[in-house]
Amino acid sequence: MAHPTNVCGMIFMSNMMVRKAKYVEIEDYFIHNIENGNYELNRLLPSEAELCDQFSTSRMTVNKAMTNLSNRGYIRRIPGNGSFVDDAYNNPKSDLIQKHSLSDEIRAFGMEPGSQLLDYQIIKGKDNRQIAKELNVKDDEFIHYFVRLRTGDGKPVVLSYTYINYSLLPNFDIRCLEGSFNAYISEQGIIRSSGYTEFSAVLPDEKQAEIIGSSNKALLRQKIFWRYANKPFEITTHYYLDDRMSIVINRDHDDTGEDVYKKTIALDKS
Repeated sequence: MAHPTNVCGMIFMSNMMVRKAKYVEIEDYFIHNIENGNYELNRLLPSEAELCDQFSTSRMTVNKAMTNLSNRGYIRRIPGNGSFVDDAYNNPKSDLIQKHSLSDEIRAFGMEPGSQLLDYQIIKGKDNRQIAKELNVKDDEFIHYFVRLRTGDGKPVVLSYTYINYSLLPNFDIRCLEGSFNAYISEQGIIRSSGYTEFSAVLPDEKQAEIIGSSNKALLRQKIFWRYANKPFEITTHYYLDDRMSIVINRDHDDTGEDVYKKTIALDKS
């Protein structure tokens, strides 16, 4: 730490000032410009290679700074598209929404979560016009579609059908679908916000009946609509296969007095 030196009644600071780490310097640069409105929302930022030249530093240092900025909600990173200015740092609820995952809920009541990928396709909007309309996707535009069987201790728990707006996530490693997709997109700096959640009771289709061993047992169906960057991003429908499971919605208030809702899964072990 630099110490002041008293010379002829004047206070001087030692020249041995501690410099900021380069990655912190990069973070501070973007935070200052974003918070002061110099970089508008959704602005495309320079590539990592360009930032290496701008700040005369390594790719590793730039990547560390951009990862930290993404984690703090100042930017969002879209694989294949680049990094964009975000405003999630102004919305502390976003972090709570993003960390909320089905895997965490399964783990919370003592079961080890798992995921089996049953199907993955890239479809066009015209292949499912109802979903395309909600995702604001045109007939000739693309949608990621995948089906996963979520397990607890190796036993079927939830069957999930997911549609992702391809334009907002053009490239991703499908191996992540064998684990937590929520964790994967968090690592990519994608912070979702929930548009709506819808519950209903339905009878199983042929595939679902095969998994649970009955065609007459009603399933709890949960449809979730997610937004990202103020655009429709994802529609996921969960079918809860274990009749011991129920959904609990807890209502509370945050520091501003606004309603806050938290969904948890309850398991009847009796």
